[in-house]
Amino acid sequence: MKNYTADKLRNVVVLGHGSVGKTSFCEALLFTGGGSERLGSVDDGTSVFDYTAESREKKHSFGSTIAHCDWNGHKINIMDTPGLADFYGETIGAISAAELSVVLLDGTDGVEVGSYKTWNFAEEASVPAFLFVNRVDRENANFDRVLEEAREMFSKHIVPVVFPVMDGDRFVCIANSITGKAVDASGKEIPLPDSAKDLCEDYRMQLTEEAAEASEELMEAFFANETLTDQELAKGITLAVRNRGLFPLFCGTSIPPVGQKFVLDSIVEYGPSPLDAPEAETADGGRFERNPGGGFVARAFSTKLDKHVGDMVYIKVLSGEASGSHEVINTSRNQSERLGNYYYMNGSSRADAEKMITGDIMAVAKLKNTITNDVLCDKGSQVNLAPIKFPNPVYRAAIAPKKRGDEDKMGAGLHKLGAMDPTFVTRNEANIGQTTVSGMGELHLQTMLTRLKEMNGVEAELFKPRIAYQETITKIAAGAYKHKKQSGGRGQYGHVLMRVEPMPRGEGFIFDSEVTGGNVPTKYIPAVEKGVVEAMQKGPISGSEVIDVKAVVTDGSAHSVDSSDMAFKLAASRCFQDLMMQAGPVLLEPIMALEITVPDEFMGDVMGDINTRRGKIQGMEAQGGFQVIKAAVPEAELYQYTSSLRSLTQARGSFTQAFSHYEPAPREVQQKVMEEYQKEEE
Repeated sequence: MKNYTADKLRNVVVLGHGSVGKTSFCEALLFTGGGSERLGSVDDGTSVFDYTAESREKKHSFGSTIAHCDWNGHKINIMDTPGLADFYGETIGAISAAELSVVLLDGTDGVEVGSYKTWNFAEEASVPAFLFVNRVDRENANFDRVLEEAREMFSKHIVPVVFPVMDGDRFVCIANSITGKAVDASGKEIPLPDSAKDLCEDYRMQLTEEAAEASEELMEAFFANETLTDQELAKGITLAVRNRGLFPLFCGTSIPPVGQKFVLDSIVEYGPSPLDAPEAETADGGRFERNPGGGFVARAFSTKLDKHVGDMVYIKVLSGEASGSHEVINTSRNQSERLGNYYYMNGSSRADAEKMITGDIMAVAKLKNTITNDVLCDKGSQVNLAPIKFPNPVYRAAIAPKKRGDEDKMGAGLHKLGAMDPTFVTRNEANIGQTTVSGMGELHLQTMLTRLKEMNGVEAELFKPRIAYQETITKIAAGAYKHKKQSGGRGQYGHVLMRVEPMPRGEGFIFDSEVTGGNVPTKYIPAVEKGVVEAMQKGPISGSEVIDVKAVVTDGSAHSVDSSDMAFKLAASRCFQDLMMQAGPVLLEPIMALEITVPDEFMGDVMGDINTRRGKIQGMEAQGGFQVIKAAVPEAELYQYTSSLRSLTQARGSFTQAFSHYEPAPREVQQKVMEEYQKEEE
């Protein structure tokens, strides 16, 4: 393969809502750019980007995929990303490796929740953006409406570089407002229609005004001449794009490919190279400067399983270069690695690479200690970079192997899957006695089960997890318990009087002794405390941990022969259990903070559903055509909420969640939980 320098590289990530046509657009870019000999198709299973069995079966992207082409002497790495919220971790990883994003919008549906979310991901990462309105040839497509929606939702600095020309409701061609060129519905270049010339001039002037604001020099030239030369315009657009002060808008179709040449031209002409990207942030808040002549530094942004070579770690080279077999340090883990098997990727196809250069994206095989988010450096140029910020999981389920004895194999497989995907988290939760897995949605977890079976041969199943309830008391209670047992030989005797008191939330457990006169010898007081602590691990309502209680041993008695630490521990434990039921026990349930983003028309249905889940609406915020609903909902009511929201909003809603606090459960909920717990105990 041809060798490139960093300034001749362009790393582009394609973003957007699910089903907007991102993969088909990437196929059209790749084919137009000569990176593939035939136009791949999602529908017939020939897509370069959707090459996995799961993607071809579901006709959805389940991970990011990279392919490349050469355009005007530049290597363009094209990264396709999932539009489904379940796989946003892959999307964010790909964004971290890009210097330019292309956000796809549908010519009919316009800006949707997935468009809004992925736009924000790119904005948070300070990645410049182009936009592409897809399917402008469809009967109900409305370019002007989509443009206005995008300006309202994203930025007023969105200006068409390419726009559709219509004859009434009939699509005629697309036109380039900078060059004045036009291509028809088959991709053939035609003269610019007279009806489009005024609009072409208008958009060119809008671009000129935006470009002039990119620098004082260009502003002075604009004021002096009331326009910019072609060279000045190109310079201004380049600067404005790089600074996220301008977002060029393109349009066309992916099937057949129409408009991709204009996009490829602009990626090369105006898109940032890796050398133009902002400095990376270090773990201590400093800045790391990219340097093609410096020491080798690269970061892993994705990990995939290849059936032929095993784990493939996808890295972005941030500085320096490497060739042949190269020894590096994984500074995230302080372990050595040897880079010896690295490839250029075109979907599932790989080609050996002679060397790695600053800015390029490679797949590396046979790494022993490196996973997503790790940093690889030359020994003499070690740096710790701030990690890629992946989203927190929003869906949790308990997991168990279908076959007894597969627990260890399942655990090893889950650990490996978590290393590959930071949005997939496995926990052994002792407080509920279950292993749980958390991810971005039900489809995400089901996909992980499929991968677990393929990778480790373990079949596992998901089910509703127990809730990590807590228990506490609401009033003071006092009582006594005498543990007395005689079975021949030395017996057991422990007698305690105790008082329990509720503590303010968050104060924890306090133990005290008010025993006087030595009725309970001092040496047994620690055993009394231990008995209380053990009893607090299993409250009477749900078998959950008891919190925020003060226990005071006030008196008791001992036997000179039969008393022991064990006897007093048992007496204290039973005494505390009895007092819990007298002290107004309450069940505390975990409450989750939700932020739900939905189109306006679904707001009422979503809020009604939240109310049925015992949720409380905390507020709403309008963001263009969407509403962001903030709510507090008991965790017990959120199992499979991703499916419910998808059904309520026609797959156009999304949400995030985080633990908020514990609060007392309603009486009927407490009674139900208590009955279920007692049945389990029996």
